[in-house]
Amino acid sequence: MFDIKGLKTFAMSAKDLNKSVEFYTKTLGGQIVRRVEPTEEQLKTGQVKEVDVRLGNFEVHLFDASIKPRDVDPHHTLNIPWQEQEKALKALRDIGANIEKVRPHRDSPNYSINVFDPDGNRWELSFTR
Repeated sequence: MFDIKGLKTFAMSAKDLNKSVEFYTKTLGGQIVRRVEPTEEQLKTGQVKEVDVRLGNFEVHLFDASIKPRDVDPHHTLNIPWQEQEKALKALRDIGANIEKVRPHRDSPNYSINVFDPDGNRWELSFTR
């Protein structure tokens, strides 16, 4: 159905963000590729600090869970070549996929469709030009 190119990200909540970053960089040898520091306004809407660490050919996205874990974690993101959004949604609907939501990516035409497997595990299908 989709030409999956591989695992893009693994996202998880981190109870202690600094300890998690240390583990993924010092123990596993990953490289920090991005840090997100939300503004006060963004914090009010539920956004949290984030650190993205590259491990080989994918990234681990660590989200600050010092207050509480995010409801959407953990989830895994698959890298899929670009497809028009309506075509991808139709293909998923035609097979009866359990679609949670469609999310546009920041500052690009790319988007993701979140689906659940039969056991309730969340998968993010990332369509990238």
